[in-house]
Amino acid sequence: MATDAFPKVGDKAWRALRAKAVAAPSTKFTPEIVATLVGVSPSSALGNTIRPMRRLGLIDEEGALTDRGNKWRADSSFGDACQEILDDVYPEELAALTDDDGNPDTMQVRTWFDHKGFGESNARQMTKTYVMVASKQVPVPPEPDSGKAMKEASPAKKTAGKSAAPKKTEASQELVTHEPPASPAKSDAGPTVHLDIQIHIPADATPEQIEQIFSSMARHLYSK
Repeated sequence: MATDAFPKVGDKAWRALRAKAVAAPSTKFTPEIVATLVGVSPSSALGNTIRPMRRLGLIDEEGALTDRGNKWRADSSFGDACQEILDDVYPEELAALTDDDGNPDTMQVRTWFDHKGFGESNARQMTKTYVMVASKQVPVPPEPDSGKAMKEASPAKKTAGKSAAPKKTEASQELVTHEPPASPAKSDAGPTVHLDIQIHIPADATPEQIEQIFSSMARHLYSK
């Protein structure tokens, strides 16, 4: 039996294409469009998604939704579309492989595909696709790309870091007061003395502390 006798559609592609079909029913699922939605190359999209979706009867040769595809995109008729697929694509005996609740039994279905002579990888993928269809559960749209969200958030963090820097610099800045140079006094007794005085006052100094500093200067430097 040929290994492509039964379709194999990944869960991500199943959900992504249906979400697109719900949002834009007129979309034509070309290799380029599907590659963008699923995150693969166009050639991979054609072989691994488009052809199986055609086999399921959901899109036509041009990539447009079929009547079954339009049932598949609507929640109210999703189950009907899945039943059409089961009737059209899979043998009736698979319908008997269910658990006590009537849901498809994954282990039994996998054993059925194994007995048909498919390799391990093909049997696993065919089983997942069959169970996905037979469960008739409306798929949840795929989550947004977390990696992209993190990249979009990064500039904001970087900007926040830059805006915090001036505050740190401002808090550590010291107040520098420059005293004007004293006019040289004329004297016949000897050379004059010129002093440049810089006062470094901490930014967190209180008004009382600043007053004490200048009072001390006045007392020690100008008293004579």
